[in-house]
Amino acid sequence: MPLLACAPAVQAKPSFWVQVFAAMPTALADLAHNPEYRVQILCQYRSTGSSHWHTRHWQLQPRRWFSIGSVAKVPMALLACERVAALGGSLQSTLGFTQMPIGGEWPETEPAFESLERSLIRTFTVSENVPFNRWYDFLGVDAIAERLAALGYPSSRLISRMSAPVHDNTHTRAGRVNAEHGDVLFEFPERVGQERRFALGDARTGKGFLQDDGHLLNGPHDFSKANFIALTDAHRMLRALIDPGSVAESQRWAIPEDMRLAVLRIMAMMPRESSDPIYPEADYYDGYARFFLIGDSHERKPDALQLTGKVGEAYGFLSDIEYIRAQDSPMECLLSANLYVNADGIFNDDIYEYETLGYPFLAALGKAVWHVVNAEA
Repeated sequence: MPLLACAPAVQAKPSFWVQVFAAMPTALADLAHNPEYRVQILCQYRSTGSSHWHTRHWQLQPRRWFSIGSVAKVPMALLACERVAALGGSLQSTLGFTQMPIGGEWPETEPAFESLERSLIRTFTVSENVPFNRWYDFLGVDAIAERLAALGYPSSRLISRMSAPVHDNTHTRAGRVNAEHGDVLFEFPERVGQERRFALGDARTGKGFLQDDGHLLNGPHDFSKANFIALTDAHRMLRALIDPGSVAESQRWAIPEDMRLAVLRIMAMMPRESSDPIYPEADYYDGYARFFLIGDSHERKPDALQLTGKVGEAYGFLSDIEYIRAQDSPMECLLSANLYVNADGIFNDDIYEYETLGYPFLAALGKAVWHVVNAEA
C-alpha cells in the first residue's frame, strides 16, 4: 500500500435527535423544528443498574412561561406525602377540613375527609383536580413555596387551585389530619399567605382569553398568577423520586422508603387497575392520562411496559414527564416534553389541536426516543 494511502472513512453516527426525528412520521417531527409549537424536550437514559444518566435536550427554555397543567400535581402530592410522614402518618391517614371550600374544583359530593392513598390514586390514574385542591389547603401557600425553594426550585410556583379559578388563592382553610384509626394527628388553622407571581419576567402570551361568560378579552393574557414549573425542574422532581441518589441530599424528597415505593406504584397505575375509585375502562383507557408511547390509542399498554409519571393539559399546552422501563429492555429512560397546540391563540375557548397534533406528537416522540435509547444498549 502507498505510504500516503488513507484508511477507509468512518461515517459519523447521526446525533441523538436526528435519529429520534427520523424515527417519527415526518409531519410530526416537523413540529419540533417549528417555533409556533414551542417544543421542549429533556431526555435522560442509562443502562439498568448504571449510576450515570446520559442527557439529551431539545430547545429548553426554562425562563419562558408555559402551562405545566396537571404536572403541578407531582410536587403537590409529594409535598403532602412529606408533611403527613413528618406528622407520623401514613398513606392511610385522612386529610379533611372544618371549614367550607374557598374555591377551586370541589363538588358537593366530595367527602370532607379522604385518605392520602385514595387522593394519590385519583391524581395519578385519571388526573382528578380535587386532590390537588385538598393538598393546597392542607399545606398552605407559604409552606409550599418555602419547601420548593429549599429543594432547589425557587422559581416554581404552586399558587393557584385547580379549575374554577379564584382570586383569593392566598387564603387556605382550617382542618385536620387523622391517623388510620381516627386519632387526630394534627390540626391546622385557617391561613392567609403571601401573594406570589411568576418569578422570571413577563408571563403574557396568546391573542386573547375567552371568559366564562363568553366575553373575549383581546390581547396577550397575563398568566403571572398561574402555576408554573420549568420543564427542567419538573423532570428533576421526578428523577429525585425515582433515583434519590442522583440528586444532592438537600434535593431529595423527605419521604420514608416504604411510602416512596408505594407512591411509585401508584404513579404507574392504569385507571383500570384502581379498585377505589373504580374507573370504567371504556371511558378511562390506558392512554387517557399517559401521552408518551400510548396516548394516541385506546388500546391497552403492553404488560411489559412501565410508565411512571404525570401528564398536563391546559390552554393548548400538553406536557408529559415519565420514567419509562420495560421488562424486555436493559435500558431505562426519563423523558419530559412540552408543546403548544393552539392555532387561534385564544385561551379558554376549548379549541385546541390535542387530538390532531398534540397526542400524536407525544406518542410518536415517546416511541422514537425509546427506540433510539434501546439502540444504544
